[in-house]
Amino acid sequence: MDFNSKSNDNISRKLDQLIARQEIHDVMCRYARSVDRRDWVTLRTCFHDDASDQHGEFTGNADAFIEWVSNRHATVPFSMHLLANCLIEFRDAATALVETYFVAMQRREKPSGTTGLQPAGVDMEVFGRYCDKFERRAGIWRIASRRVVYDSTRTQPSSNHLRELVGVLGRRDQDDPVYAMNGTTD
Repeated sequence: MDFNSKSNDNISRKLDQLIARQEIHDVMCRYARSVDRRDWVTLRTCFHDDASDQHGEFTGNADAFIEWVSNRHATVPFSMHLLANCLIEFRDAATALVETYFVAMQRREKPSGTTGLQPAGVDMEVFGRYCDKFERRAGIWRIASRRVVYDSTRTQPSSNHLRELVGVLGRRDQDDPVYAMNGTTD
């Protein structure tokens, strides 16, 4: 028995998994940025062509999900997804089950027709988990299926102080400073 050969195989497998973990984590981060910046083209790259998504009242394929979420976010002036614990469990070299905790914060504007005595809108926080099946196809890890699990929510009147800040402000489109930093805009 060649001990070094067996040891090298184990190191190679661990290195492959370490690289795969980072690639999967990058997809999760790209997902969060894409939703928060309303970058639907990049969001599409997070999913395999035949991927499915069960997301609250939405259930369907990735293209229908992107249409649904883009319509939902059309009137949301602020959105931020924070990702936390990310447990990646490999089933084989091309399949991983991934549970990622998240907090999604959104500001909803005051509905038209409401009185001036009511707050400017509401700030919503959603606490949950993305339960994903990732698959590596043609060497690329992407979401094959997703089920969003909601654990809790919190809603409060918005103080809407974001725009009173001085400095570089975030945007919900590709004019956000991160795109200029990446050289994807002028």
